[in-house]
Amino acid sequence: MSFLYQVLGRGTAALATLGRGDQVEALVPLGNIWPVEDLAAASGQRRAIVVAGGIGSASVLMLCDELARRGIDTHVIVGAASLTVALGCGLEDFRALSLPLTVTTDDGSLGQRGFVTAPLEAHLVSSGGAGSRIYTCGPWAMMRRVAEIASRLEVECYASLEAPMGCGFGVCVGCVVAVKTEGPAGYGSYKRVCVDGSIFPAETVRWEVAAMTH
Repeated sequence: MSFLYQVLGRGTAALATLGRGDQVEALVPLGNIWPVEDLAAASGQRRAIVVAGGIGSASVLMLCDELARRGIDTHVIVGAASLTVALGCGLEDFRALSLPLTVTTDDGSLGQRGFVTAPLEAHLVSSGGAGSRIYTCGPWAMMRRVAEIASRLEVECYASLEAPMGCGFGVCVGCVVAVKTEGPAGYGSYKRVCVDGSIFPAETVRWEVAAMTH
């Protein structure tokens, strides 16, 4: 088992001091998984488009491996701030899968200059979105934009969300995100990322509300 993390606070700083042989306690697994079975079993040609940004790349690497193993037509789009960040987020592991890969960097030091959403939109427009499914994980603003593109072009989309978690198993309700409901706002208007997610259909997330806490 291996972990990819970015040092941002006291917790990840403490993890960075650990070496081989040191011990940590972990509560795994939690939540749901990427929906792949139905895509593989669907009649007709189905395509997968994986869109990842920064450290969010870590959560989709095994997804890409599974899609490749099942022989699903898959295009991967990975974005990072720079060449250094891209390499640190496992770019070589994605290249080893031999899937069609597009890389973007904010500073243009690798691949296309700009955000991942630009090649995503161009790919969908040029190839047509019919039969495609988008899987995305990354910064909140990036996923919100991916969800907007998917909605406009009528493409199915799933997003793996991130939120501060106090307990990790649904008791503290500290990781809730706002979701769309048919009735008036109430308890069902929020879902816990740790146990109800972390993967949600993108069209069910109230991105404009949830973004206030991210």
